[in-house]
Amino acid sequence: MLFATDKPAPRRIMQVYVSKSGQRYGPYTADELRAAVLLSVFRPQHFASCDNGHTWIPISEVRGIGSFAYVVESDPPRELLTIRYRGCVAAGDVERCAEEVAAALAEMPAGFRLLADFSALEAMEASCAAPLKKIMRLCDEKGISGVVRVVPDPRRDIGLQIMSHFHYGPEVSIVTCESLEEANDVLESMRHESATVTVSQDANDE
Repeated sequence: MLFATDKPAPRRIMQVYVSKSGQRYGPYTADELRAAVLLSVFRPQHFASCDNGHTWIPISEVRGIGSFAYVVESDPPRELLTIRYRGCVAAGDVERCAEEVAAALAEMPAGFRLLADFSALEAMEASCAAPLKKIMRLCDEKGISGVVRVVPDPRRDIGLQIMSHFHYGPEVSIVTCESLEEANDVLESMRHESATVTVSQDANDE
C-alpha cells in the first residue's frame, strides 16, 4: 500500500558491459549498445554482461536489444525514409521491419523518397518476399515518389526489381546503385527535381 508520502522507486536503467579482444567496455544502455553494433563497433556475437560481469551472454541475447537485421530511419523534413538490412535476414525480421515502417510512414509526407540499403546484406530468406511486398504496398499507398536501392552486387538483387513492377505505381522512379555514395547523389537529384516541379506548379497556379 502506498501512502501520500511514498514515492515510486526510480526506474533502473540497464547497464551493459561488453567484452571484446580481452578488453571490457561500457557501461551502455540497450539503445546505446544497439547503435554501437549497427555502427560495427561491436558484433552481435561479442559477449555482454548485464550484472556487472557476473554472467556473460552474446549481445544478440541481451533483453531489449532488438534486431540487428534491419534498421528503419525516418527524416520527415528531408522527406526521406531509410531501411537498412544487414547480415542474414529472416522473415520475422522483415515482418517487424514492416511494423516499424508503418509507424514511420504516419509522419512522412506524400512524395517522400525511400533509401533501401542492402550493402551489408549477406542472405535473405525466400519467405521474406511477403513482408517485403507489404512494405512496398505501404509506401505506395502513402504516395512514395522515388526508390533508391544500394545493391553492390547486381546478382544479389533477391527479386526486388520484379516485385517493384507489381507493388509500385508507374510514376514511382526506381534506381539501383552499387554504392551508398552514388545513392545519396541520386537522392539529392530526386529532391532537387521534386522542388523544381513544386515551384513550377506554384507559378502556374498564380
